[in-house]
Amino acid sequence: MRRKQYLPLVLLISLFCGRPEVSTPQANFAIIGVCPLPGYANKVVLVDSLAYVANGQGGLQIVNISDPESTYVIGQYLTDRDVGSVAVRDTFAYIALRSSTSGGLVTLNIADPTNPVFVGQDPSIYANDVAAPLDDTMYVYIAANYWFHVEDVYTYPQYPSYVRRFTTPGDARGVYMLDSIAFLACEQMGLQMINLARPDSTALVGWIDTPSNARGISADYYYAYVADGRGGLIIIDVSDIENPSIASQYDTPEYANDVFIVNDKAFVADGDAGLQIIDIADPNEPLLYGSMPTSYANGVCVRSDTIYIADRDMGLVIIVEEE
Repeated sequence: MRRKQYLPLVLLISLFCGRPEVSTPQANFAIIGVCPLPGYANKVVLVDSLAYVANGQGGLQIVNISDPESTYVIGQYLTDRDVGSVAVRDTFAYIALRSSTSGGLVTLNIADPTNPVFVGQDPSIYANDVAAPLDDTMYVYIAANYWFHVEDVYTYPQYPSYVRRFTTPGDARGVYMLDSIAFLACEQMGLQMINLARPDSTALVGWIDTPSNARGISADYYYAYVADGRGGLIIIDVSDIENPSIASQYDTPEYANDVFIVNDKAFVADGDAGLQIIDIADPNEPLLYGSMPTSYANGVCVRSDTIYIADRDMGLVIIVEEE
């Protein structure tokens, strides 16, 4: 069956014009679906047959992705603040509002995803990113400019508030939770790691600078993967978390905003260069596996063999590897 293509020739030419040479991709990818959205798509998370898109001034957009070639919006929550990120757990969505006035964290009841209902808000912070681990029913974790917040969303759902908070050395843009460890992408100051199993005075267990601006983060027990703006993909050895070290760097063509790790691949939302897929089977020698241009990739999420891009201009873009 012939794949649907959505990018005009002019856009394809403009996306590659003037870029530095990169190694020849080993795989081909195709766009099979695009769902235009009213704002600037920043982040996407998947739950069952739905994609939850943090859509900037377009609020939270909930997209039915059961048929990737025929997606459509089934629900939305609009706000006059910029929605930078979203996390979903159980029947709640947590959205990060990027505003210094009445921003912060908003909790929504999404038991009926066609009609998200406001539950509560902590307006005290400028929230860039939010994580809601599925095995943690009480807290969410927020990258909030020069703060990292552990937010209680269970005790009084209508009044979420921090129970612990830590200052960060740079602008905390991304957060990834692994057990009790918070990995924070702190823009110009790189990667910071906080062990929440420890008292506040000793919770900061590791820190390492990165070449550019740490924006997005994913991690396992051995490596942290940082989307580092102009620095591309930075792979950091965190097997000794108190003494992290850079294992390798892959210089992506444009601006690495987000990264998602699955099956020895790093999927990087690389701004003007769209999707970059890096083979990280050997973390010390990452190699380009493939790429797919989009208008401007901000966020990425992967499930099975399908890749979902939150694209600033195109909306939700769905990509697969061609056989």
